[in-house]
Amino acid sequence: MMDCLLAKCTPCITDCVMGELEKLGSRYKVALKLAKDPRFERIPCSCKGCYADDCLTNMIKNWRCFIVVTCDTELRRQIRKVPGVPCMYISNHRYTVERMPEAFGALR
Repeated sequence: MMDCLLAKCTPCITDCVMGELEKLGSRYKVALKLAKDPRFERIPCSCKGCYADDCLTNMIKNWRCFIVVTCDTELRRQIRKVPGVPCMYISNHRYTVERMPEAFGALR
């Protein structure tokens, strides 16, 4: 991921996302193992019992300093509505970084 962005970055994960991965069970055990990596920074969230998608959208609306990495198309659709928050996903074994929305002053 750092090679793709050409910058130093710290992967972060919220408590709600960790809880949802744990609830999904053995089907997502590889994702859970990656998320528990000590190089990932754990972000405590104030929401209790909400969906991980709602937690992430609330977090990026409050602090617009994140690049959200997800392969969930519905979550990407929600993130595109927030100006100034780029989205990154994996497609055909390659990282893809979407342009920032023009509403935030990105180049046209």
